[in-house]
Amino acid sequence: DNHQTKQHGPILVTGATGGVGSLAVDILSSMGYEVTALTGTFASKDYLEALGATEVLNRHELQMGSRALEKAQWGGAIDNVGGSILSWITRTIKPWGNVVSIGMAAGAGLDATVMPFILRGVSLIGVSSSNCPLPWRKPIWDRLATDLRPKHLDKIVAETVTMEQLSDVFATMLAGGIQGRIVVRIKEET
Repeated sequence: DNHQTKQHGPILVTGATGGVGSLAVDILSSMGYEVTALTGTFASKDYLEALGATEVLNRHELQMGSRALEKAQWGGAIDNVGGSILSWITRTIKPWGNVVSIGMAAGAGLDATVMPFILRGVSLIGVSSSNCPLPWRKPIWDRLATDLRPKHLDKIVAETVTMEQLSDVFATMLAGGIQGRIVVRIKEET
């Protein structure tokens, strides 16, 4: 809907080892996009490449700069972390690129200027999955079950846990020890 094409250039996916990031890398690469994964868990490089990332960047080695516009290098981005990373992304998107904001693990603030938006035509698109109207959701669900179906779910689903195991999962998650998605079994199968 926002005219994002493969010709715009690589798509940057931040928080790439998390559940949403892993799915984004998998789906975008399956669609033929060049995907650059940005992660603070650089030990997961092989995992991200197996999902289809063509390049993996270490968040801890990132030089973000401080100018209102930095070198345009990404055709678009899916940002799962927010904060200073999202601010940097807006300054590095190529003209007419889209930035999708879906997370705030690094902070809820956005220190930005209007320069990327008015000089490069960058679009900042927010995602709210919790209150998305059903008529908008249904076509997306249909595509996720067909042409956008993730090809590497076996790699992305790290484990399945019960409700009773969640406190241990949360501790591991907060320590940055989760790669992919955790599925919670609400009720035992009969």
